[in-house]
Amino acid sequence: MKKILSVILLLAVIAALCTTPASAVTDWEADFYYGAGAPYYLNYPTKAQILAKIRELDIDFSYEDQYAEDYSLDAPNYVPGSLMPETEERALSVLNLYRYVAGLPADVEVKNDYSQLAQAAMLVNAANNKLTHYPEKPEGMSDELYELARQGASQSNIGWNLGNLAYSFQNGWMDDSDANNIDTMGHRRWVLNPAMKYTGFGRVGAYTAMYSFDKSRSGQFAGDYVAWPAPNTPLEMFSGSAFSFTLGRDYDAPVAQKINITVTSETLGKTWTINSRNPEKGFYVETNGYGINKCVIFKATDFIADDTLTVHIDGLTKNGVAAPIDYTANLFSLSEIEPDSKTIMIRPRWGADFNVTASSMLTKSAPEIDWKTADGTVAGIYLYGEDNHRIYYGVGEGRTTITLSTPGASVDVDVIVKFSKFLLGDADGDEEITIVDATSIQRHTAEMEQSTFCDYVSDVDSDDEIDISDATAIQRYMADMETPYPIGVSQLSTFTY
Repeated sequence: MKKILSVILLLAVIAALCTTPASAVTDWEADFYYGAGAPYYLNYPTKAQILAKIRELDIDFSYEDQYAEDYSLDAPNYVPGSLMPETEERALSVLNLYRYVAGLPADVEVKNDYSQLAQAAMLVNAANNKLTHYPEKPEGMSDELYELARQGASQSNIGWNLGNLAYSFQNGWMDDSDANNIDTMGHRRWVLNPAMKYTGFGRVGAYTAMYSFDKSRSGQFAGDYVAWPAPNTPLEMFSGSAFSFTLGRDYDAPVAQKINITVTSETLGKTWTINSRNPEKGFYVETNGYGINKCVIFKATDFIADDTLTVHIDGLTKNGVAAPIDYTANLFSLSEIEPDSKTIMIRPRWGADFNVTASSMLTKSAPEIDWKTADGTVAGIYLYGEDNHRIYYGVGEGRTTITLSTPGASVDVDVIVKFSKFLLGDADGDEEITIVDATSIQRHTAEMEQSTFCDYVSDVDSDDEIDISDATAIQRYMADMETPYPIGVSQLSTFTY
């Protein structure tokens, strides 16, 4: 069914750890942003390793957040409540999966003190019915609880109506490409902060939080940059399609006017040039302290298919010397979507049964399916039904394509609306099965011109090819010889509305 997405991304900007752009990295800044101690680098996994990690972590975005202790918003007896350990572990697995794909240490742990901060923060946001990092004190709340909530709200990724904690990553914190956040990518940069070792989670009603300000990991991040998408990235995890390159300590502070970016899509066969004069769908340079404090952000288009993306960034320097980035990201799908037919044929004001199955390695339940039409040639298209999908039409003949999609897969369905009985084998469209239909198919295979040819009922044997075997099947039908195909039977559904 066509479902209207009711998720509203009301995400406040994350409070910055540092608001001063850095032209050169001091010793203090190196320790602050990158940690201290022995260096460590990125370790990018292969596609096979990512698939194995998803199975190992038992990833399931569709779980239900549950509470060990219920919260209460009844003033003055506020109770922050607490999440079940299993709920926090499932959210933690999603966090560590994103970090693993990005090549970062993926051994972040839940710290109870951080969970208390995140839970209190969401309690005060829910009590005020307002998403903010700087909440006012609700009437009747104790000073002690409010101080806990105030601290947690200012130090956490927060969101409203993003789904459960797992979907809060996919729909909000790692997407971060909505108008309120794309210029900083603050939430994503906290999730992918190399120095993070501990986190905590909170949820009250539709308000969700992930504690973000931990930087207690032992060792110093020595990688050149943290990139998203990574060299191998599931398409479902690249929601929003905005790129971010958080630069390591050796890079000088980036200057927007000096940067020139090209992005090439192998699948689309297209190259985009992005800079401050030609920002396409977004171009930003951000040097505040969201995790690491130097970031280049840009967006070319939305990607909805397996693809290889090649990125070249000019205008970056290390100690004043040119240091361009050349980078390739391979996008691959974890999902499948299968309609029961690739062609739907109907008469005006008639309907056709149309069922779709979908699956994803990221969810134990079937993912939601969205759809869109490529053009407006057919009037009044609606998708209806909870468990199955039916297409209804208004008036008028036409032909169009419907694209059915999940976050990681898509498929096109050819839609034909025509005043016809749609008899299987009626190649010339005269609503009768005659030897002329076999001749029409033969002419089609010989690439000869003909005034009318109905390809949508000419694949008699359903092998996805129109060839001489289809003409032969019709000839056998005309000779009253046995054939396994329902030649002469209408392909339309029998119900109207």
